[in-house]
Amino acid sequence: MTTVPGSEPGSRSKGLLWTVVLLVLAAAGVLWAASALVWVGQRFRTPFGTEVMAGSTGADLRPELVPVALAALAAVAAVLATGGWLRRAVGVLVVIAGGLLAWRVYQQFNFGWFAYGTTDVPPGSTPIGQISTQPGGMLLMAAGAVLLLVAGLLVAFRAGRMPAMGAKYSAPGAAKPKSHDPDRQMWNDLDAGRDPTDEQDR
Repeated sequence: MTTVPGSEPGSRSKGLLWTVVLLVLAAAGVLWAASALVWVGQRFRTPFGTEVMAGSTGADLRPELVPVALAALAAVAAVLATGGWLRRAVGVLVVIAGGLLAWRVYQQFNFGWFAYGTTDVPPGSTPIGQISTQPGGMLLMAAGAVLLLVAGLLVAFRAGRMPAMGAKYSAPGAAKPKSHDPDRQMWNDLDAGRDPTDEQDR
């Protein structure tokens, strides 16, 4: 059985498109998880002599995590619905979002944990011991940044190899390119209202 010319590149393009979609979805998931995790904690002694533990989540310390995760979900729809230079522009925006997160991670590891505030500590409480840090949230943020950078670069530089999902929903009268596959060309002619057996009509 021979391979129809042009069929293999099309399948690779579709695989590349879904790879990008999975990368962006994974980035949105890990960023959402990073926003929910506790990053830093501190024990306090209340005026009544009891001890309480207060902490700050990623959403408290890095408010951009949730908006970027939501923007990543919107980018998935944009990549699927667009093509050409518009799709490349979406890829550039994804790269910018990933670069912003990567810069935040760089700042965190180079300048240490910043001051944070909590609102669930009883008034008059005093801190006990040192602030405890949980690196899991920061590592997830770094992973999300890498995933967005990789996906954005793939879209920006390889958008031409990705099929536009909206192409098959084009207007009925829109002309379709001729296919090397005679059977596929016959169906294209039928869809366009042409007689596939009439050479003049074709």
